Amino acid sequence: MLNRLDDMLNFHQQALRIRDQRQQVLASNIANADTPHYKARDMDFKA
Repeated sequence: MLNRLDDMLNFHQQALRIRDQRQQVLASNIANADTPHYKARDMDFKA
């Protein structure tokens, strides 16, 4: 049972880490929106 709980917590921890990384990418896009020749980035979750 503890093993299953640990797996669930690890899943949520990883999901939060990925969401944080995407938030940082989006914040960078917003911060550089007026920068000439800046190309917006995003994360691909299809894989």
